[in-house]
Amino acid sequence: MSLRADIHLAFDEVAPTTLGLSERVVQSARAEASGRRKDDRWVSRMRMPLSLVAVLVLIALASALVGASLMRDWRNWSTSHPPPQINQTQLKGLEAQPLQIPVVPAGAACPISSLTDVSAHGPEPLLFGDGPVYATQLGAYQPIKTNWGTWTTLSLEVDTTRVSGPILIRATDLHTGQRLAFAQIPFAAPGQAGDGIPTGKAVGTDVIQGTAEQLYPELVLDTSRPYAGTKKGDWPVFKGLVGYPGSATGCFGFQIDGSHFTEVVVVTA
Repeated sequence: MSLRADIHLAFDEVAPTTLGLSERVVQSARAEASGRRKDDRWVSRMRMPLSLVAVLVLIALASALVGASLMRDWRNWSTSHPPPQINQTQLKGLEAQPLQIPVVPAGAACPISSLTDVSAHGPEPLLFGDGPVYATQLGAYQPIKTNWGTWTTLSLEVDTTRVSGPILIRATDLHTGQRLAFAQIPFAAPGQAGDGIPTGKAVGTDVIQGTAEQLYPELVLDTSRPYAGTKKGDWPVFKGLVGYPGSATGCFGFQIDGSHFTEVVVVTA
């Protein structure tokens, strides 16, 4: 007798009898496979969708909790970090500068400013204006349409080797004389470094990307607070949210005033 047979005999002596249990299990399995009840199949089909719904509900609840937490943190941060104070004496001095933006007859060509090669001072090769502040074309980023008009990003590169202190920006439509408006960038912390600060007497409100924002006639750049990501040696870039009403023609002049200069940059939207 082989060792394998001896092991089987020993196991049979000590193991309790199964009374044909294994055979009944096999027969039951065969019967269930050939004739499973319809309600069992229905329960099996429903089990996965219900579990998926439960997972989606949990994800939705978690997202709502995280969103509420982020919004609460943003509000708390904004409350504890108010926008930097603008030097009112310097600002009033800049506001006293008369507007020199030209008026262009209706239908006349827009006198767009010439381009300047600034490739040695940042990522943009050509910008509008003669400096020390240069502008990109409006609408380089996706415009935001509202009931009031259109909002887009105003991006300005500043030669800080020639400029210091606050810079005031005012803008009009050259064909109609309408003033353009500035607003807080939605979902950005007020006074974030590199963002222009809307200022002046509020001229209205608008809902921008679901957020009610006040509209202002002026924008101030704080040259002492450029974006943290500005590369060493580059001229810093400042951004602002500028809006124009639906009746605007798209030919816009931006008067830029600093402590020792005034320039007008004309761009189109």
